[in-house]
Amino acid sequence: MTLISIASSFAIVLGFAGTLPHIRTMVRSRSSNGQSPTGWLIGILVNVMTGYVNLAGLGAVMLGVGNVIAGSFAAVALFCVIRYRSGEPVMPAAAEAAAAADADVRPLATVHELPTGEFTAIKTLIDEEHARRESFRVDADVAERAFADLGEPVAVAA
Repeated sequence: MTLISIASSFAIVLGFAGTLPHIRTMVRSRSSNGQSPTGWLIGILVNVMTGYVNLAGLGAVMLGVGNVIAGSFAAVALFCVIRYRSGEPVMPAAAEAAAAADADVRPLATVHELPTGEFTAIKTLIDEEHARRESFRVDADVAERAFADLGEPVAVAA
């Protein structure tokens, strides 16, 4: 296997790895927000041209088949973009239940909608608040025991 064959195989695998999560997200949310049909058309064009070079120019059948599959995934993604173009995202069951709850109780965003940095910041704040409350509780218990010890009468043997 030549270096170009290895690089082409790696590029095809990266294409699969990048395309499948986009398709899954569009199908699950029934929305193509943020997706460009032009980008997917370019992806199809690149895979067709690379597949032609691999099949006709190099005679690399396996690489050509990989390009055909990657182009098919890009075509499916383009279909999803066009199909769900004007659609509003469908709320998952948990989000529907939260929407039915009181506005005061409803979370602003579900966990999967938070970027990693925000989730880490929220977790840090929660951990700090927990530590503060725990230290306050321990201090209150110590003070309460000390006060109870001072206020109890000493039993005198008669």
